[in-house]
Amino acid sequence: MSARVVTMDPASADARDPHGARGARDARGARAARDAGDARAARKADRRARSAQAVPGTFGRFSLFAEVLLTGVYVTVLSLPVVTALPAVTAGVGHLRRHLRGERDGMAEVWEDFRSACTGVWVVAAGSLVAFLLVGLNLWAASTGALPGGAVVAVVSAGLGVALSVGLLRAASLWEPDQSWFELLRRGVRGISVDPAGSAMLFAAVVMCAVLVWMLTPLVIIVGGMLAFAVVGVDFRTNRPGRTEG
Repeated sequence: MSARVVTMDPASADARDPHGARGARDARGARAARDAGDARAARKADRRARSAQAVPGTFGRFSLFAEVLLTGVYVTVLSLPVVTALPAVTAGVGHLRRHLRGERDGMAEVWEDFRSACTGVWVVAAGSLVAFLLVGLNLWAASTGALPGGAVVAVVSAGLGVALSVGLLRAASLWEPDQSWFELLRRGVRGISVDPAGSAMLFAAVVMCAVLVWMLTPLVIIVGGMLAFAVVGVDFRTNRPGRTEG
């Protein structure tokens, strides 16, 4: 007896059992959907991981943005006596550094940095305020046209103001406990010529903060954090691994 081999066309099989064919297609579709969902979830997790690596110590870039705003509040409150503006910015710089390193960065650490930075700062802080007042007075007098050689006075005064503001920010970046503020200021001013590109960035940050406050005065609450973040960014740019001085 010879055996017959019967082949069945898939299309005819589907026609005979439409419910079974539909179920198989639905199962394949469900598996494909699950695979696509897993791929999307994996991509999202990868993006979160890359973001956390790009901003160590945080859960992403938005967390850093929020921390900069919080630092601005810290700096503003600590700067209320005005003469404490320099140690307040110094404490803000230290706070952001700790945050980026994933270290403890609470209010207690900010206050401790502020108290330590206030040691020996009074002469430098008060002298800087007087110098800024004199620069502003000279620029105002030159703008009236009544001051002989007003153009020269304005240029020299503006240059001194720029050098002093950038030098103070660099001093805040260099600060460590028990260091002399006179030495820090000297090193900060000297760093202007050592890293002119970074100094230009710091001055641009100062100008941007001034423009923001001029446009909307309540923004004064956050500009201290922006200055501290600029200091940290320039410091990282200068000291990042693999950087060679040209």
